[in-house]
Amino acid sequence: MDHATSASRQGRLDSLLKHGESKLLVVVFSQVRVPAGKFGLERLFAKTRHNCLFLNDTGCKWYLGLEHDIDAAISAAIGDVSPERVIYYGSSMGGYGALLTGLRRRDGDIHAFGPELRLGRPGYQSTVYEIDLNDQRLVDFKDLAEAYSHELNLYFGCFDAVDAAGASAAWELLPKARRHLLRSTHANHDHLYSLNIIRRLIRTFERDPGRELASKRLSCDITAKDLRAFGDLGEAFASGAMVDPADIAKLYAFQVNPGLMRLTAEIHAKAGDLDAALETMEMTEALVGSDPVLQGLPKRWRKQLPLLRVNWLHEAGRTEMARQLLTETLERFPADEAMLTLSKQLGLGSTANKQPSVTDLPIE
Repeated sequence: MDHATSASRQGRLDSLLKHGESKLLVVVFSQVRVPAGKFGLERLFAKTRHNCLFLNDTGCKWYLGLEHDIDAAISAAIGDVSPERVIYYGSSMGGYGALLTGLRRRDGDIHAFGPELRLGRPGYQSTVYEIDLNDQRLVDFKDLAEAYSHELNLYFGCFDAVDAAGASAAWELLPKARRHLLRSTHANHDHLYSLNIIRRLIRTFERDPGRELASKRLSCDITAKDLRAFGDLGEAFASGAMVDPADIAKLYAFQVNPGLMRLTAEIHAKAGDLDAALETMEMTEALVGSDPVLQGLPKRWRKQLPLLRVNWLHEAGRTEMARQLLTETLERFPADEAMLTLSKQLGLGSTANKQPSVTDLPIE
């Protein structure tokens, strides 16, 4: 890239245009927790030849109410670089922004990774950031999609209950979309990056995503019934409702889906059945460790599995077992603040290196 236009601010929206040599303009929407003045995926796209317009909702409000500012930034970028194609791209909150903007403007292809199609529900990240499911700014994706004629790619990690719910909802809301159901988590963009798929896709945006995903055995074979059940059961558990572990264990996908196994373990733990919780979580970790594809899942997801066991053991007063497991976990994974705090609580004290912050990571 030859130069970058200075970042500008319009209320909650930060924008930065970087010029490239290709005929593409990629509008890249940042994920949550990217501070003002920074942009998600900026380092990733710096290695491409594309013109890139980076956007960031610094209020972490899923780009709601920013339509005017977004359109102004895109119009200015189009006037500056005169692209032949426009691509809308983002992960998580950024995936929602890319999807909403692409469908609304109808002038470019969309690649949205893990977008929440129904904001503000129990267990959803948008709810953590106080997005209300009755927010008047929410739109009907089905109505928007009817007039959309460009390529729409949606990527969902089928090991995550919210992604499973999104993939299920997409059947009705976005029937024209290519739904890529992945053996992955909500952070599937990170996972695909580690397998070199993201770099191959974004190099020209001409490769077939489905073929690339299949080449790495990432396609998830899950029935529509199980997909919907996972989303519903995950939301019920997050809302505080009582969920019967047997309702999950009877699903066809249970034995091959570590997300379903993890949810079952957490339900056992909440019900006070520690032995069942530990046994089920150990099964989950064994499944992940036995499959080369699952071994490549993002570390920050994989390490949550033993850390949940550490916390359960700690809460149950099995301190020595908790210390031993945490010591093993610190040897396997980069430490974050929660791990270091837990280490102090257990009287370990760790010199492990702190994990990089989210803005240091290449993606989600």
